[in-house]
Amino acid sequence: MSACRLGAAIAALFLLGASALAASVEWGWTAGEPAQGASRVLAGPGVEVPLDLPKDFVKVLPASSVLVYFAPSCPHCRAVAKELEALDQWMATHLGGTTRIVWVASGNQSAIAADEFRQEFGITGQMVHDASGNIAAAAGWRSTPSAILVLNDKKGPVAVDGWIPFRPGLSTLVRMRLAPDPWAELAPGVYQGNNTCGGCHVDEMASWRLTLHSVAWRTLQEGGDDADPKCVGCHVTGAGRPSGWVPGDEALVDVGCEACHGPGGPHDGAPDDALASCVGCHDKEHSIVFRHDKAVPLVDHYAATALDEAAYTERRKALFRGEVPQELIAFPEGDTVGQGACAACHPTEVKAWSASAHGVAMRRLEGDAAADAGCVKCHATARRVGVPPAAEVSSYHVAESVGCESCHGPGGAHVAAGGGTDNIVHLGESCPVCVLEALCTSCHTKDWDPDWALEPGLEAVRAHHGK
Repeated sequence: MSACRLGAAIAALFLLGASALAASVEWGWTAGEPAQGASRVLAGPGVEVPLDLPKDFVKVLPASSVLVYFAPSCPHCRAVAKELEALDQWMATHLGGTTRIVWVASGNQSAIAADEFRQEFGITGQMVHDASGNIAAAAGWRSTPSAILVLNDKKGPVAVDGWIPFRPGLSTLVRMRLAPDPWAELAPGVYQGNNTCGGCHVDEMASWRLTLHSVAWRTLQEGGDDADPKCVGCHVTGAGRPSGWVPGDEALVDVGCEACHGPGGPHDGAPDDALASCVGCHDKEHSIVFRHDKAVPLVDHYAATALDEAAYTERRKALFRGEVPQELIAFPEGDTVGQGACAACHPTEVKAWSASAHGVAMRRLEGDAAADAGCVKCHATARRVGVPPAAEVSSYHVAESVGCESCHGPGGAHVAAGGGTDNIVHLGESCPVCVLEALCTSCHTKDWDPDWALEPGLEAVRAHHGK
């Protein structure tokens, strides 16, 4: 790629980034520059690392090759096998055979297993069994699947790029690295997956991994809902759209970049309106009160740049532990009116509630815990909800324990209007399980209530409605 064309391409990226950065100021994002990895994708890392590969292996290498280190039984290798074979066919068609994939089977696996892998996935390229482990040692491979781009000339083989590990969707980056026109590989209207986006948008990708969007598929799997079509569409990218997610597509699981920006993002010249896409999933059933000014700061595209490695790792772990607040399922800000106001119209429900575990929650706190707001926040209703938990016990209805408004939100507007269904959170039969569970698990955490389960918990509270 010529320096002129590379410069123009990067300039275009940063012109695009200027508008994105302007939006970040509006929404209160962390300052940052988009597409930090663009030059590496478009022109390569600019480093050549000599490889002391076994001589008999070097003899069979083409002048340019992508060495793929794999293990036939590795689930990650199997997940990308078809993608890599398609990449090899693309090389044969578009590069005239000058670059091909060479498959290097781990020495920990048998040659028979490697041959079965070849047949199962229709591998047509050269395959070498690294029985001694010398090839892996020379290439510095420690895990599978991994891929490195190697040039092999009279001076010997050198590594000029690598994708370690090789994840679903990375074949687009390999094609961009090798193609005469990198942008032609981002086909208009075609979903690529986050691993492709992250090749250029390094900071944005790292920041996405700190969001609930990045564990959306995991939450479905944990709840056993990953085959439920009513749930799946909002936990993957592009479901139901041409080239979008289909069952088994690892590259498009989770709510990725293209779920908001559209297939290929702005590179196809017709990006989706990211703000408009939010309400496709964050509707009134799935988000108690959805507002863009509340939602957009939660997807700060440069949040990772403000964190050191330890802080980043801890935030990522918190996502997997389910400890990150689900703010879009939080109540609207408002003052609570207390059980007395609820009882005026709902005496039967309040009577049933008073005998429930919620109705006596404060009695379970003993000694200093009853004076600790950190404990009281889950044993009594806050006097004001929709805001961060108060640090003073006086800010809670301690005499009433966990009252109606802990589950239904502030009742001021409801009381003032003399009732109604549009001025109070109604957790009815149609309310999705994901909303109910998010509300409940804000207090019924794995640490404090490890035996709590959603269905028995819901059965217990349904009694106050006579159901």
